[in-house]
Amino acid sequence: MMTNQRKAARYSNTQAARKQNLNADYIKQTLAPRDLYRHELPGAPLKKHGWNDGGLCPFHSDNKPGSFRVNLATGAYKCFACGAAGADVIAFAMALYGLQFVEALAKLADDWGLAW
Repeated sequence: MMTNQRKAARYSNTQAARKQNLNADYIKQTLAPRDLYRHELPGAPLKKHGWNDGGLCPFHSDNKPGSFRVNLATGAYKCFACGAAGADVIAFAMALYGLQFVEALAKLADDWGLAW
């Protein structure tokens, strides 16, 4: 049988996880991937290539423009040289700045003036 204290802790953890998911969804819906990538990669101009933009990879010493690709609809990214990849702008912020999920949410919200 679960004690009231354990039930409260379990509920609290569920609520915190739900809030994180809502915040992540809000950030992904509000922050346009094009804006983020143009801002975060100023030294590596992205060139148009179909629905993907290509540029220099920020995760290794890249000298071949186009090895790094970004899906401007979803925010997914992939470097075909070093293998760095992620599903959205939050994953990009986590990888670029070495942050945990919640830290990346906070950074994106603060940097882009998003209430969360």
